Amino acid sequence: MSRRLLVEIDPQTWDSPKSSGQRTLWLQQLDDLMSRSVNNRQQAMTSTATTGSNGALQSTGVGVGPMTPKRYAEFTVKARVTYQASGPGPVYIYVHRTTSAIPPNGQAPNANDVIVGGDAFAGGQLAAGINQAAAFSFLDSGLSTAGKYHYYFSVKAPGGVLVSLLNSSQLLVMERS
Repeated sequence: MSRRLLVEIDPQTWDSPKSSGQRTLWLQQLDDLMSRSVNNRQQAMTSTATTGSNGALQSTGVGVGPMTPKRYAEFTVKARVTYQASGPGPVYIYVHRTTSAIPPNGQAPNANDVIVGGDAFAGGQLAAGINQAAAFSFLDSGLSTAGKYHYYFSVKAPGGVLVSLLNSSQLLVMERS
């Protein structure tokens, strides 16, 4: 259910002939600002998503979108993951932004996909079967208010290693007011 600050804005009630509609416009913008963060948000959660690694960067297929920023041309991207590898080695977790469809599990990111935050937000040497947890929060700015964006998890691990996102790992993308 969406919260509303103002039920209806009537220009005859709020504006005088001198204000030329500025009071009504200001109230409409305030009402939009108050309801925006509740309306423009998506999340993806998974109890287990396993990706068979080939040594390169690969999508997990877990993501959200399409979303269009409506007010500030930016999104707040938050992630919380618990992950585990079937074998030892360096395992890295990323969040990607794309204007295309989210690549299926095991596929390489699309050619123009961008790593949100510039690099992996979790990773390093990991022993087989050990759970590792990580969290991420980033303001993804410089977007187009006409663009449609998807966000998704990706992983990089040694070839032949299975990387699993566990325990309700979550990706949350929202426009803040």
